[in-house]
Amino acid sequence: MVRAAIALLATAIAAPGLAAQGQGVPDPQAGVSLFWMSHYEGDNSSFRERIVASGDGWALYESLWDDGLDDETGPDDYFVLFGGIDYRSCADDEMPSEADREAIAALTPYIEGAEASLESMSGSPTIRVGAAVDFFLMGETVAAREIVIDYPEDTEDKTDEALTVLESHPYTIKIDWGENSLDRVMLIATSAEPVETPDAGVLGSCAALLN
Repeated sequence: MVRAAIALLATAIAAPGLAAQGQGVPDPQAGVSLFWMSHYEGDNSSFRERIVASGDGWALYESLWDDGLDDETGPDDYFVLFGGIDYRSCADDEMPSEADREAIAALTPYIEGAEASLESMSGSPTIRVGAAVDFFLMGETVAAREIVIDYPEDTEDKTDEALTVLESHPYTIKIDWGENSLDRVMLIATSAEPVETPDAGVLGSCAALLN
């Protein structure tokens, strides 16, 4: 799960057209942005992910880069979250099978110890529901849940992931990479400006979701 740093969080929060949802988290839909703080190997940075389309059990996100490069948008800039947990890159990942999507959906409401195996994901990991936790988000303490994505055989690009997800909405809000490195959501906001659905040509394997 590769995520890139972009502008400082303070600048992002102040961006025009975004309204913070301090008294309630919006449903996943086009125009909703998640603002993350990242701590990795002693460095702090921030990045933003914006939903550009959504459907039954999935949300299509655009990673908004701020690296000073004027690159064309392509599949590397987009990914899909199924159930707020199952991450699939539009560049190279296979979309989950119908059976996998049903298994992910069946995890909610969360019960500690519940599992779902993802046969369509490379490495065939198991999603395991952990303990209920409190999470401080936008001035409130909200109910969240620990989730582990467990690969039976860890490799360089397939290692276990420890996530925290909201109980009430399908959003990953924290990723613990181990060794004191983690990403956490600081703000979930909705844009007042319309968001256009990307052309299928830039969405790679995710384009099929829009048909």
